[in-house]
Amino acid sequence: MANSLNPSYNAVCSIKSSITTTLSTELAPEVRAEMIAPQLAQVNQWSSQIPLLLESTVSPTPINIIFAIRKDLFLAPFFTQSSLGIAPADLPSPFHDFLAFITKLNEAQKLGKDKIPPKVRYS
Repeated sequence: MANSLNPSYNAVCSIKSSITTTLSTELAPEVRAEMIAPQLAQVNQWSSQIPLLLESTVSPTPINIIFAIRKDLFLAPFFTQSSLGIAPADLPSPFHDFLAFITKLNEAQKLGKDKIPPKVRYS
């Protein structure tokens, strides 16, 4: 299924690597954010393909790549503060779209888990 994703799984892995490299440069945070924004816009294309992401049998799953990118770009535990040190409101729009994508992905995962029938114990 992952080969049906657009951009491809391998393309997003490459984008993640590029984002990681950009984050490690000594450029100004605003410059790094502007360099990352178009790459993040490509990753955000997956936000309309969440069912494919959830059904993927590729290992590691595409979802893991998305959460790895989030871990690079935003600080734990709430993942709302940028690792670039830029106020969230001042980040380019693909960063906001990415956070919205993460929220949709988390909600879809919760819905999928809710469908698992509960174990019933008889005493």
